[in-house]
Amino acid sequence: MPANTQELRRRIRGTKSIRQITKAMEMIAASKMRRAQQAALMSRPYADLAWEMVEAITQSQRQATSDKAQGAVHPLLKKPKKENVVLTMLVAPNRGLCGSLPAQVITTALKDASHERFITVGRKAERAVLRAGKTIVAHFDGFEGQPQQNETRSIAQMLSEQFTGGHVDAVEIVYADFVSTLQYNVKRMRLLPIGERDPDLGSIGKGNEAKPAGNDVPEFLFEPSPQAVLDSLLPRLVELSVYQVIVEALASEHSSRMVTMQNATKAADDLIGDFTLTYNRARQAAITAELADITGGRLAVAA
Repeated sequence: MPANTQELRRRIRGTKSIRQITKAMEMIAASKMRRAQQAALMSRPYADLAWEMVEAITQSQRQATSDKAQGAVHPLLKKPKKENVVLTMLVAPNRGLCGSLPAQVITTALKDASHERFITVGRKAERAVLRAGKTIVAHFDGFEGQPQQNETRSIAQMLSEQFTGGHVDAVEIVYADFVSTLQYNVKRMRLLPIGERDPDLGSIGKGNEAKPAGNDVPEFLFEPSPQAVLDSLLPRLVELSVYQVIVEALASEHSSRMVTMQNATKAADDLIGDFTLTYNRARQAAITAELADITGGRLAVAA
């Protein structure tokens, strides 16, 4: 059989092998994406209640204290006069094959970052910041599976220590916020000093939830005191925000990888179809040429 048909058979076998790999990666990414989305949904009610408590405490303190007493602001709430040094936590994947997501996150983080320091999460984030010549305060390996609270607590504690210790004037997080399987938004979120809640953080499934009727604000009874509760709640709120960001980034990564592998599988199917059609045509042409040679030889012998 002609050499070109042998080459086509080799390419068909190779493309089928690649298709098996991309299909398997697509299924794995889909499973991880569902777990990440479920983890984000499960943490939302706790985050909502924590923010309601913080708002209730700060509001009661403003109403109950004098102007002189209001000067004692919690370290995590204290706003600097100038933001000369900004610490950015950059969350990026460990591995590729997830489309343009890593490039978009890194580009957003490095944009206008002349006075920034970085805490990187994920190997791609570390490599990009080092190539840009920026200062890395600390690096954490990315999360392949679902993170636990105790795994993200060390990151949150370091961010808080950098801010309360006066090493930086503000802390921001750049990450990919999960919207849907086909969509994510690269965002830069202000973490410290703690201000108003980012309305998009932890918004998965928010549109399907029933909103409470009226404008009733829940009432809380704080023991031993609102200040003591605030001192305990704010560090936990920072930890929860860091956890939520990492879960959102993981969901975006896995969904992007699933879509990318799905497109690669479809492209492999198209290539296999093209190669098979070309192979059949070449094989038919070879058979036709052989039949023509046999028929011509027989006619020559008969003559």
